[in-house]
Amino acid sequence: MIAESVLGWKSDSRIAPLIVFAFALLLFSINLDRPPDPDELHHVLAAQHLIETGRPILAEGEYGRGILHTWMVALSYEAFGESLPSARIPSVLLAALTALILFLWVRREAGSLAAWVTALLFISSPFTVEIAQFSRFYALQMFSFVLGSMCFYYTLEAPASLPRRLLLGSLASGLLVLAISAQITTFVGLVGIAAWTVGVLAQRAFSYPVTSGTARKLLVAMLVLAGVLATVAATVPDAFDWAWERYREIPLFNVGHRNEFWFYHLRFLLLYPTLWSLVGVVAVFAIIRNPRFAWYAISVFGISFLLMSFAATKATRYLSFASPFLAIVWGLGLACVAPPLQRYAEATRTRIVETLALPQRFGSMVGTGVTVVVLATVVLINPFWLRTATVIAGIDLPTETPTENWRAAREALASWVADADIMITTEELGAIYFLGRADVAYNPSKFQELPPDRKFEFGIDPRTGRPVISKPESLERLIDCFQRGFVVGPIREWRSPIGITEEAEAVLLRRATPIEVPENSNLFAWGWAHEPRDKRPGECAELNRFSGLAR
Repeated sequence: MIAESVLGWKSDSRIAPLIVFAFALLLFSINLDRPPDPDELHHVLAAQHLIETGRPILAEGEYGRGILHTWMVALSYEAFGESLPSARIPSVLLAALTALILFLWVRREAGSLAAWVTALLFISSPFTVEIAQFSRFYALQMFSFVLGSMCFYYTLEAPASLPRRLLLGSLASGLLVLAISAQITTFVGLVGIAAWTVGVLAQRAFSYPVTSGTARKLLVAMLVLAGVLATVAATVPDAFDWAWERYREIPLFNVGHRNEFWFYHLRFLLLYPTLWSLVGVVAVFAIIRNPRFAWYAISVFGISFLLMSFAATKATRYLSFASPFLAIVWGLGLACVAPPLQRYAEATRTRIVETLALPQRFGSMVGTGVTVVVLATVVLINPFWLRTATVIAGIDLPTETPTENWRAAREALASWVADADIMITTEELGAIYFLGRADVAYNPSKFQELPPDRKFEFGIDPRTGRPVISKPESLERLIDCFQRGFVVGPIREWRSPIGITEEAEAVLLRRATPIEVPENSNLFAWGWAHEPRDKRPGECAELNRFSGLAR
């Protein structure tokens, strides 16, 4: 009876996708309450009043970027209550659904083995876990891009009627537009899709007499469209200059990676030394397994990888929309070589038994053990699993800057938060969320991001409604004007071009004293208490409105 049930489950094609989805959901849901990345707090805070007011209110400003993701966070709050884990649930669900889509897509095109390998590589990737546990719009971008890409693939590849192709094309367009609205880097992926499309149409135009007429018309239409777009762009003043500036522009916090075209290559090489070093060979086997599907994945990931490598701004999450296609290439390639490798392993096991003159049963165990050790060694020397474990556990690697833990510093800073005339912070989102207060942001990077009409000292950031300063003179002016105040921020922003620079540090060393905070908070805090020293009361009066006590 039990055996029949197990065999029934194995033969049921619906069980495997459910296992993949459940495994992804479970893995991505571990330790969702760890300290947040500051970027997450944009949505975490903006979602708090969204359902009630219909506006993404953040402190005294509004954060409209990624509004769909913010709505998803707000709905999660309604269902599960306000908390960091609740804010991350939408990303968890979207990443798990992406794993499910990949499994179903690859299984349809290349069989169960390729589907399992693809899904497991994708789910266990630290890049995927990072996005799945990150309350930001990258999971939405990844999900909609993968699903839209699949719909587009079947628009051209599936044998279907014209109405069905139009439906698939419409779905693909809508999903890809959604991905673009989530993150503009989606355009890079569209270049890969376009390159593959041109290649397919060109092949059909000259290879298949039955479809060559339609294919030639579509190819000509695409080339004409590209020519028209290029002509229109050329007539718009500075259009190409604008596009190049956007491609090469970089925020202050990322400026150190501007010309590191090896950025993504190095990270793949460190985490997947075997697979990444052999990616070209694996891609060839992927093409052997399923040529058209493999070329689609290669085009999307390969072109995205190259274009993002030479773009100015870099972070592993910026390539997250394309990483599922690398998993597809690896899945197809490894599934292609699995059968001959299995035969080789069996032959090796037989030779071991013969060479050692062992009894058949014992010898088979030894041979199997050797095979398992070899496979385990291959996995161990590709430390992606270790990085995935540290991401889930919230452990910072020695080469990484420590993550700030505002919760740990609440008690030590409570009296300052309650009584200080002014509170200055280099990271206002964490201070607002965990301490409930942030009066002025000292952050040269965020100062750079202010709208042109507000880019002056004490200009108001429309996202938070808080003033932003970037110069030591402004910091000293606040110390002069307010009798009691303090500065707090992540330790990673001490002696940093995006936080307390050496010039600002000199001001604090001269005018303030350290506040003791727990070491595991990874925060710095400096405070002062004195009689106001400013001889220009009119200028100080202008700053009084920034005091949290005045609100």
